[in-house]
Amino acid sequence: MDTLSFKKHCLVAFLVRTTLMVYSNFHDETFNVPYTDVDYKVFTDAARHMVEGRSPFERDTYRYTPLLALLLTPNIFIHKDFGKTLFSFIDILIAVLIKRILSLQNCDERKKHICALIWLYNPFTIIISTRGNADSVAVLLVMLTLDLFLRDKYMLTGLLHAMSVHFRLYPIAFSLPMYLSLSKKNLMPNRNQWKLVLSCVFFVVLLTIINYYFFGYKYLYESFIYHLIRKDTKHNFSVYFYMLYLSANQPPGIIEKACTFLPQLVLLLTLSYAYSRKSDLPFAMFTQAMVMVTYNPVVTSQYFFWFLSLVPLCIPRFGVSIKRSTSLCLAWFLSQGLWLLAAYLLEFQGLNTFTYIWLSGLLFFFVNVKILNDLIAYYKY
Repeated sequence: MDTLSFKKHCLVAFLVRTTLMVYSNFHDETFNVPYTDVDYKVFTDAARHMVEGRSPFERDTYRYTPLLALLLTPNIFIHKDFGKTLFSFIDILIAVLIKRILSLQNCDERKKHICALIWLYNPFTIIISTRGNADSVAVLLVMLTLDLFLRDKYMLTGLLHAMSVHFRLYPIAFSLPMYLSLSKKNLMPNRNQWKLVLSCVFFVVLLTIINYYFFGYKYLYESFIYHLIRKDTKHNFSVYFYMLYLSANQPPGIIEKACTFLPQLVLLLTLSYAYSRKSDLPFAMFTQAMVMVTYNPVVTSQYFFWFLSLVPLCIPRFGVSIKRSTSLCLAWFLSQGLWLLAAYLLEFQGLNTFTYIWLSGLLFFFVNVKILNDLIAYYKY
């Protein structure tokens, strides 16, 4: 009965997404602020280039793997909303994987069901996918990687992990927790660690060579190098935004680099070691993703997808009360809303709200730190 019920929920969740996809076309033609993510248009243009036998990187601002443009070529010869439909369907697959991963962690049926439904009906999840954001594909690859890892298929895990890093760079932060969870605190790597590392490195190198052969240095720069050296001075959620904005015409110094990356690095290394047991891996990955987003020099709404996708896997071990959970969620949404209001007044009303954006960004940063601190404090080992 539970299985049947879950299938019905998957169908309803997909229908909700389909309805929003249809509405998005009306919204885009009617309102000044479009529903469809601007990146979706970039993906579609890049896919058109590939259909025409050209490089997807001929499309300005396309800074993703060529595999994404290839995946979305049906946008050109089937329907422009193919990608949104695909991302929405992937959302359903992620819910199935959430249940399977929780089963591997001996979670009871009721909790598995609730956690999967939290993903299916999360408004943020629904909106991100139906706007045409491709991060659901990255999340699917991360979930498949974790599923294989928990089933002790370490060579396949390495291959999927390589694919997820190739598709989106952020899963590279999960490498150390996975590696350490296979160790018994010995200095020498064991057999499983060798399987994981060698298969991952091999496939990353293979994918890089293949794409470099077809698209040259432009592929390396746009897909990898750009993300390492970018200095985005446009308004974004990052706590470092205003500092980077004011120093836009100055070359980045050592102190600036240390301020932006050292706290993040220290936290990532510390949390990797603190939650280095295999049973704690989903929570380790969640903390890594949240630290990467919270402390990143550039933060946009789609980045929240990275850690929100891992929340359902950790809920059974969160010892936070419903009252505290509700308070934290409200604080997260309200602080985000204040930032969005200031950003709207700047971008669409032409008001000088840079200072307010910076202050609301600081508030949002402290709220995220508070949430992470509470979840760590109440986490059940």
